[in-house]
Amino acid sequence: MQFKLSLVAASLLATLTLTGCNDDSSSAPTTPDVEKPSPETGNPTPVTTGQFIDAKVQGLDYVIGTKAAQTDAEGNYELGAENGTISFYIGGKDGLLIGSVSGRAVTTPFEAAGTYERSINLARLLLTINEHNDDSTIIIPSLIKDNPSAGIQAALAKITLDDVYFEKSVETLLKLLDSKALVAAADAQKHMQASLNPEQLQRGSEEVLTQWAKGSNQIIIHRSANLRVKNSSDDKFKTVIHQDQQNGKYIGGLSLMNYKLTDDQFTVLTGSNDSTIEKTSTLPSFVYEMTDEAKVSTENEMMPWSEIETMGSPYACMTAKNCSERLLTQANLKYIERQDGDHKQKEAQSGTYDPVTQVYTQIRSKEYLDGDYAGRISESIEFFYPVTDAKTDRFVDFTGTWTAKETRPNCPDVATSTLTFGEKTITLTGQEFTGTCEITDGLNETVTYEDYAKMDFWWFGTNVQVSTATLDQLNTTVRWNDKDTGETNDNFKINRFSYIPAGKAWDQGLLVRDTLNDNGDKIATITMKKS
Repeated sequence: MQFKLSLVAASLLATLTLTGCNDDSSSAPTTPDVEKPSPETGNPTPVTTGQFIDAKVQGLDYVIGTKAAQTDAEGNYELGAENGTISFYIGGKDGLLIGSVSGRAVTTPFEAAGTYERSINLARLLLTINEHNDDSTIIIPSLIKDNPSAGIQAALAKITLDDVYFEKSVETLLKLLDSKALVAAADAQKHMQASLNPEQLQRGSEEVLTQWAKGSNQIIIHRSANLRVKNSSDDKFKTVIHQDQQNGKYIGGLSLMNYKLTDDQFTVLTGSNDSTIEKTSTLPSFVYEMTDEAKVSTENEMMPWSEIETMGSPYACMTAKNCSERLLTQANLKYIERQDGDHKQKEAQSGTYDPVTQVYTQIRSKEYLDGDYAGRISESIEFFYPVTDAKTDRFVDFTGTWTAKETRPNCPDVATSTLTFGEKTITLTGQEFTGTCEITDGLNETVTYEDYAKMDFWWFGTNVQVSTATLDQLNTTVRWNDKDTGETNDNFKINRFSYIPAGKAWDQGLLVRDTLNDNGDKIATITMKKS
């Protein structure tokens, strides 16, 4: 097999000099106080204060445990004794739920929103509604943060941060706020490039993460997925499909790599596979990218550390003696050109280490500059995390109660339901859409995991425990047949899932499920959060 590392031109362990629209160092965000974690036990000392940064954001709603509050003038949020998972909103709990993260020193749009596309769009929204006289600080408008009207909250709840529907979904809110034109994506990226400059913004503890260093004999799992691509001949991005339902069964999958950090060498373990097969879809807005099952490695592959140390974060951090949360958690949003084998490409990325989950998450956008793929842009997400041995993995267990909210384009209301995941069955109660935009309160049904898996929640039953899923499974796009029993006509749909783990058990994140038709038109968006 061919080992394809996710490289960056220069190690992110080096100091990055970034420029942008916020050049005044006196307006740079401050670093909040943070206690040092205990990386060996995975039980970090609680962080008591954090800061939300896309510049300092004032008036952003957040909820942690039973406490609801807003960020102060420095963008600070109080975690306090509860120190659990923190959820961020614009306009309160009935407004726009941005995402949920483990209690941490600094949260940016990348940690909160979860994908490159959503993070940039969130930054665009924050900059557009900003009441401050410049963008050195972002102040949420008083119409949103001070007892927002039902109309404002409804407009916020309808916003989707994904794809072309984002610009349309914010129109009602911007009219109500009488705001200026929506900030362009390039300007939002440039602003975050300056705000997240590691020379000005230090994130996380400097305590050494010894389990991530060479010689630790630690097993590291690496899961990744390309989310969308745009070729030079395309007029817009296409969604990458990873799983396809054929004859009632799903085929496909994502890459999985297992590493071992021995003293002498970096080892890619047997069973690893990062080889994929891409094929053009007959569907206009999609391409298929699935694991090439024939390329699974049958023996360990040894690599000298001298090669690994030049490969950028997180690999350079694994090589370093001082790998820490602070060194792992850095963003480089200024596109940098680099040589990747025989080809040149440029990329921007944000990498974050969460000491609570012990997961390093990397979100990237890269463009190929020459060769057969010249002009191609791809966006991806990658997860790295330690496990006890090569035969184990970590999972998100859905057991418990989740709250789901569904919106549909051009429909004014939101349907709220409750999903209770038990040992063998799933109970759904509350509201659901009937017809196009009509909502009924009559949802009350119980299904088995097997029945749910036949639909779009395909991962149930694929792991040892029926109610669990891996991080790559929760970040896949699947094509499935929504055909009722007894029907003869097919009804294919595409569901795009996104999930960033939060909390010690990984189950406190926000699951986003977009449903699209074969033309790429969005049918519905459902967000799910464990109660």
